[in-house]
Order: sequence, then structure tokens, then C-alpha cells
Amino acid sequence: MFRLSRAGNEAGPPPTRQARIRTWAFRLIGYGGIGVFVYLIIKTGPKEILRALGQLSLAEIAALMGLRFLYWLIRAINWRALLVSSGERVPFGEILGARVAGYAVSYLTPAGNLGGETVRIFCLDSVDRNKALATVVVDKTIEFLAGLSTIALAVVFLITEFALPRRQKIELFAAIAALMLLLLFLVLKQKQGLFIWALDTLKKIKIRIPFFENRRDKILETDAHISDFYGRNKGLFLALFASYFAQAWLWAAEIYLTFVFLGGQRPTFFKCFLIVTLGSFYSFLPVPGSVGVYELTYVSLFALLRIEMSAGMAVILIRRFVGMIWAGLGLIPLVRKRSRKAVSGSAPPPGLGPSSGTG
Repeated sequence: MFRLSRAGNEAGPPPTRQARIRTWAFRLIGYGGIGVFVYLIIKTGPKEILRALGQLSLAEIAALMGLRFLYWLIRAINWRALLVSSGERVPFGEILGARVAGYAVSYLTPAGNLGGETVRIFCLDSVDRNKALATVVVDKTIEFLAGLSTIALAVVFLITEFALPRRQKIELFAAIAALMLLLLFLVLKQKQGLFIWALDTLKKIKIRIPFFENRRDKILETDAHISDFYGRNKGLFLALFASYFAQAWLWAAEIYLTFVFLGGQRPTFFKCFLIVTLGSFYSFLPVPGSVGVYELTYVSLFALLRIEMSAGMAVILIRRFVGMIWAGLGLIPLVRKRSRKAVSGSAPPPGLGPSSGTG
């Protein structure tokens, strides 16, 4: 498992009992995920899956890799637009590297999205940490808003295409509406100062976190950057929303093409869109690479949409292969960054002095 460690050979304090329990819990979840993954392969039939995988040529694998590169390219362009709007000019290669590095940490460790987004902030040494954090918060907010919009659209399709009980229809709509309202509430709070509001709310209920209280000035600075974006960049907000909304269709195109390359019976593009959107919930669980969770989610959707299971498992394995290659590529900028730090010494990067808000 990939792990970011402290520079040098300093031994940290021994882990607390709570930390050890958390570590074992993550390991058990990971082992459970691997067990589910192996079970699904055995249940489907390894020979059937291998037969489906044998239909794929090197040119077709290259095409799938190219689609994934386009996906990361667009996401890097989106983040670059946010950095430029905040007055930062960073080489595009560095932004793309930070993006893929964040994905590598999300994919290979239990840190998930939170760990990945933190890593991409720290990959930009030339940008003040508070400003980089502000751009990432806005970026993820817009991405989630667009993602929920595609999920809401998929739920509408699902309800109209499949005979679901009335109660399930109401529950699905209620869940989507609640999530959308929550995100819109957070956007409004971001305009006013989300982090300080959260800190003050905790204080009202008698919860004080010294680490954050001691960095209140830095938190105010981050909130100011976020609020400034919403005040001056409404057009960019809509453009980024449209970009992330379109990425769901790009993701669906990758799955559809994978089925096409495998030959045999294939689902419609519409069904591939449903698979992408409704299957996105697996990413919220703290399992490295969502092993087992991802497969179980997609297998359930394959069964619902009446997709041949051997072809479906072959698609999952191909996407696993492509994802692992990109995670491996994401380790390269992290290794380079560590090498540069080893050469340049232990001087803190901009924005990481003793009073830094990001610790």
C-alpha cells in the first residue's frame, strides 16, 4: 500500500489504541473488499471472463487509455481555470501531475477523496496553501453539484423505464432532493465563509478544536478566497458545472466502447449512463481502490439492467486495469516531489510557516 511518510528517519510517537483500532478496521474492510472481488469472479466463471477479455486488442486498450487521458486533461483544465481566476499561473504539466497524483492516493490508500484532494494541494509548491485549498473546495463543490444533477437525471430515467414500487420512487426523489439542497446550502455558506461558520457553530455547541482555533486568521483567508470566486466568476462557475456534467457522458462512452470492443451483446449507451451515475456511490467508502465495493455496486446494476454478467465482469476488470495504470502514473509526480525536497532540504514551502492554516 502506498504511504506518504515523513522526510528523514525520525521515528514518530507510537500509535494510540484508537489509531491501531482504526488501522485494523481499514484492513478488515480492505480484506473484505478483496474477498468480495474474488467471490464475484468465481461466481461469474473465470473462463467466461477470460474469453470475453480475449476479444480486446492492443489498439482498443490504447483507445480506452486515451479516453481516460482526456478525462484527466479536462479535470486539470478545470482546476487551472480556477487557479487563473485566483491570480495564480502554474505550468499546466504541474497541475495535471497534481491531479493524477491525488487520484493515485485516493485509489491506493484508504484516505479516499479527502486524502487525494489534500495531496493535490500540497503538490503545488508555488501556490499559497490557503489559496490552493480554496480552489480545490470550489472545484469539488461544483463537481458534486454536477454529479448530483446527473444522478437526479438517471433516477428520473430509472423510474420511467423500470416498474419500481411507488414508495421506492418517493424515497429516491427525496434522497436526491435532500442532497441537492444540502449542497446548495453549502454553496451559499461558501459565499459567506463556510469554514468560519463551521468553526463558530462548533463553538456554540461547546466543541472547541485548538488546532483550528489557533489558525483562525488562515481560515478567514481561505474563506475570503472562496467567497471572492463566487462574487466575481459566475460565468466560470456555469462553465465548470457544464464541464463536469459532460464528463458523466464521457465516462459512459468509455464503458459503452469497452462493451463494443468485447463483442457480443452490449447494453445501450443509455444503460451505460445509468451504470456510471448510479454506480458512483461506491467512491464514498474508505476502501483502497473501492475493491469489492465497486464490483458489487456494478454487478448489482448489471443484474438490474439485465446485462450479461461475464461481459460485465470483463468490463470491470478492464477498468480496473486502466485505473491501476493511471494510479501508477500518479505516483511519478509524488516521487519527483519527494526527490526535490530531499535535494533542496527541509525549508517549508510558501504558506506553510508555523501559523499555516493547513498544518
